[in-house]
Order: sequence, then structure tokens, then C-alpha cells
Amino acid sequence: MIALPEVYAEWVLSDLRATLITRFSDLSSAGVTLPAPTEMADLLSAALPVPTAELDPHFADLAPFYNSDGASRQLGNITKQAVDSRRRSGTILAMQTGDGTWLYPAWQFTGNGKIHAALVPALRSLRGMDRWQAGVWLVSAHPDLDGLSPRQALSDGADPEQIAALATADRAASAA
Repeated sequence: MIALPEVYAEWVLSDLRATLITRFSDLSSAGVTLPAPTEMADLLSAALPVPTAELDPHFADLAPFYNSDGASRQLGNITKQAVDSRRRSGTILAMQTGDGTWLYPAWQFTGNGKIHAALVPALRSLRGMDRWQAGVWLVSAHPDLDGLSPRQALSDGADPEQIAALATADRAASAA
């Protein structure tokens, strides 16, 4: 069920409130001067994925996305060059839009400066495949995973090497 933005924001705020109070208390106790509330709101907002205009419904399960700046922040504020290197090496999933913008599915990030480690073997196995197609493969139900998507299976604790082997086999089959 998709909630109205106002309702969704209230759900998030409700879950986030206790964490913010604890974190702000810890920062204050450590002698950190907290920025003005509007500045803090801007900092927190910067961590949100970016909207993608007119995303083909075929790719909706890949969203939401971060742009390159957001991916850099999610990876611990690494440089743009480091993000590009990760993209080229296949250790991060990125798709390029028609206007040249790189988009990074938000679900691959752990929230603490990393990519979910279980995902990396599959990403490497999908190198050479169209990035949009690779993303769709990761989020689509797979018959060898009892109808789960590889992403879901990995979240449920599936063996990353098993998922990587499926990715390799499916990539080879799609290229044939």
C-alpha cells in the first residue's frame, strides 16, 4: 500500500524521533555544538534518495535512487572519482539515464558507508550486462529461488556465491 506523502512522513518521523533524541543527546554530551534546526533538516534531507522523473514502470522496483552525490555520501563521503571507480569495477550498481546521469539504487547501501557485502559477488557476476537489465535481474522473482528475487534471497540470508552463480548462468543465457 502506498501512503500519502504526509502519512509516510509521519511514520518515518515517529520511527526516527527516538533515534534523533539519543543521537543529539550523545553529541551534546560530547560537547558538539548542534547546528540550527533548519541546517540539521537540510543535512538529513541530503541523505534522501532523489526523485526520478518519468521512470519506466519496468524499472520501478529498482527505485528509489541516489545520484552520484548521494552515492558518495552513502559511501562515507568518498570522492566522485572513487564512486566512478566502484561503478567501473562492478562493486556498486549504477544505471545511466538518457541524459547521462548516474543513478544508484538506494537499497544496495547499508547506511553506514558500505554496500551490502552479500550483493557484491552478484554485482561482479553481472558485469558486462546492461546495467538496467542487471538491476531488473536483481529485483525480479527468480524460479531457482522459490519465486524470491535475488535481492530478497540475499536479504533472507541466501548464500551470496549461489546467487552469483545464478547471475553468471543467467547472464550467459541472455547473451546466447
